[in-house]
Amino acid sequence: MARQLVFPWECRDKEDQAFAAYSNPLRRTNQLLVEENMRLKRILRENGIAWSPLAQNHLNQNDPTRRKTRSSTAAGLGDAVSPFLPTEVLLRILKFAMKSKYPIIDPLSPVTAENLTDEEKKRGNQIAIHFLATCKAMQAEGTRILWESNHFIFTTPQALRNFSELSFHYRHKILHINLRIIARYYDDQRRRHKLERYYHPDLKRDQPLKIQMRPKESPLVRGGFRCYTWNQVIDFLLALRAPYDPNYKDKKNPRPRLLPSLSSLRLDLVNFSDSLLPFSGSELHEVASHELGCTLNELQVTGMPFDDVGMKASAELSGLVKDEGLYLDASAAFIALPKGLQSLSGDNWCARVIRAYKDLKDEMEEEGLGFGGDEDDDEQFHLHSFEGYHKVGTLPAAPSEEGHPPSTREEKRVIWKKVPVARESDKRIWIQFSRLNGYEVEESVWDSDDDRICPCCGDSHPGSSIFGLMSDYE
Repeated sequence: MARQLVFPWECRDKEDQAFAAYSNPLRRTNQLLVEENMRLKRILRENGIAWSPLAQNHLNQNDPTRRKTRSSTAAGLGDAVSPFLPTEVLLRILKFAMKSKYPIIDPLSPVTAENLTDEEKKRGNQIAIHFLATCKAMQAEGTRILWESNHFIFTTPQALRNFSELSFHYRHKILHINLRIIARYYDDQRRRHKLERYYHPDLKRDQPLKIQMRPKESPLVRGGFRCYTWNQVIDFLLALRAPYDPNYKDKKNPRPRLLPSLSSLRLDLVNFSDSLLPFSGSELHEVASHELGCTLNELQVTGMPFDDVGMKASAELSGLVKDEGLYLDASAAFIALPKGLQSLSGDNWCARVIRAYKDLKDEMEEEGLGFGGDEDDDEQFHLHSFEGYHKVGTLPAAPSEEGHPPSTREEKRVIWKKVPVARESDKRIWIQFSRLNGYEVEESVWDSDDDRICPCCGDSHPGSSIFGLMSDYE
């Protein structure tokens, strides 16, 4: 008997939301208990009452009525002239202790084991956090180094929202984060669902899809096969909104976002099937192209489906990138199996520049790729998530990168960007892109917009304008 293919519908799972709501108040309660504990300690200290042996020693040393003897004076002098390290050496040690070789996963939140690979589970502590308890100077400088020198990965929207508990003094200096978005699937029937082997070249056969079983509810409640994919992307992006700050008094300007200086973002989409997912709704467009639109200089995405659903979502997410910003696309970096998360190989990025045709506006209008001035307002429908959006320059473009090599092509027809040499590499090389379609160019080809073979993946891509894409079907 042939297996019937069942497609999921997009939703947020009630049980997951209930668990998040249950866990979140506990963090606030703990914070209140810590504050109360500090107030009680202050009262005890002011009244000369010790709450621990260490506190008793501290009170004895600072007691002005304590009788000083020759031995105690000598001991004090001995402490004063004890060997010490220069400040430069202490700072180097502190930087070494506070900087992790690997990204820190879900800081300020409990780590979910199923969102980690086996290698990540074995790493343990990567920083010597106890250095911060040495003294106030170490705590102040070490905390700054901790948040400025490390890379961070968030695996749940709640972990990203919890990051708002960190002081704005540290959050506003973070320039890059990684969001690991693991698709979740739910069913109320015992059915087998597969992730196709063409999800990644490493897979030799179809893989069983990880399913969260849920009890069957009444017929009035829409059940069946469900997924939490594009809504999860939306929830991650919504977590980047401005957190509430009771101390913010500026009535003329909006509160700064969670990470106001964020300039580059990596999205690792995990188990986003090429054949099962529904189309993303209007909410993704609203968040990516309006609330957070044109805020990033670079967006890296792995695991985006290659079907029409993925093309639409990719176009919506490109709204996050500034004009002349860089959009990098690559194969999936992970697969979520029933036994856990598994890393997948990957080398090259497929790179393109978003809305790169700033200096070719007149030429595009002559070719019928731009708007004239006689359209009604009703016809100005939203196209700014696509590369063909005509209002270039409404917001500041991504900063130009200096020091690139000379080009044999006309300068106004190309734009230079530094692109990573591999998916997991920090090394970058200069690559020139066509301003007309945004894709990489070579010296001997791509003299017109008709040449649309991407040198990164070898596939044919549509031009930079949605109107060019429409004209192909006329």
